[in-house]
Amino acid sequence: MKKVRYVLLAACGTLLFACCGFFAYQCWDLSHQYQALEAEALALRDDNSNLKEDQSKLNAELADSAAQLEEKEKYVAGQEAYISELSGQIGSISEGTGDDDSAQGADESPEGGSGADLGSSSGSSLPSDAYPNLYAEGCSPKDSKKVVYLTFDDGPSSLTPQVLDLLDRYNAKATFFVVCKNNEEYAKYLPQIVERGHTLALHSYSHNYNTIYASKDAFLDDYEKVYDWVVENTGYTPSLFRFPGGSNNGSSYVVNGIIEEMERRGFQYFDWNVSSGDGSNLTTTENIIDNICKNVGNAKNPVVLMHDGSGKNATLAALPTVLEYLADNGYEFRSLDKSAEPVHYR
Repeated sequence: MKKVRYVLLAACGTLLFACCGFFAYQCWDLSHQYQALEAEALALRDDNSNLKEDQSKLNAELADSAAQLEEKEKYVAGQEAYISELSGQIGSISEGTGDDDSAQGADESPEGGSGADLGSSSGSSLPSDAYPNLYAEGCSPKDSKKVVYLTFDDGPSSLTPQVLDLLDRYNAKATFFVVCKNNEEYAKYLPQIVERGHTLALHSYSHNYNTIYASKDAFLDDYEKVYDWVVENTGYTPSLFRFPGGSNNGSSYVVNGIIEEMERRGFQYFDWNVSSGDGSNLTTTENIIDNICKNVGNAKNPVVLMHDGSGKNATLAALPTVLEYLADNGYEFRSLDKSAEPVHYR
């Protein structure tokens, strides 16, 4: 009986020892697995941190690329406007005598108008034989009845009051095709344009080619904004407009639809047949004077394109010489209205 008891106790002890060993092994194994999982979690956290850092770098690179793309789009838009202006100018010259050189002569130096004295009656020296005598043979100044239409795009700006003063000095009337966006602070000059007897016309609200030429409705939405801006600041109701870049911009389908609808609303549009070339910031004061004075005689009713937007100092510097030359050659300065013979590219 005692032997049986000893055997049972030995068996129970062995079983208990085995269970304790098994439990200890399980605890060790679970601890090992926990350490492995903890190490894996730390590794995943590090990977996640690296991914976030990579994402931040990628976002920064994308933002930089977007900024560069925007700058390139602005540059391309500016070049398109310049090319369009040159195309219109070449077309207008070819419709005239076709014998003179192109009116565009861009210089490599920016603006370049510092040599002009805005306080004098002439902005630049004007040799007597520099430009053609535009009087018909045998005619005197009293016999001449020539008319020139000076137009200024992209204003108003800080230059506009000085332009108005120069026009007053020569009793010259002009037409201002205005843009609202980025010019809001100069809205106070809009009433002055009207009060001094000039024509206040519309150029666009945004001057963004991609926006306004996307569709007819997009163009009309843009023009309604600039129309409201002018009316609210002046009480004047504009009836003339000019396509940014000229009416040969945008698809024929869109532009023809715009013309039809704008004319139905009572608006008339004007392009130009003499370009100052000041659409490029590389054009100098001398270029502007040459472009106008050498080519104004080629057009029957010259409509001269200039700009009074921000940065157009070369145009301001050239204006006294241009006004003096045209006045000396018997031109009367008039502003555009619906009775003027339209100048259209289309």
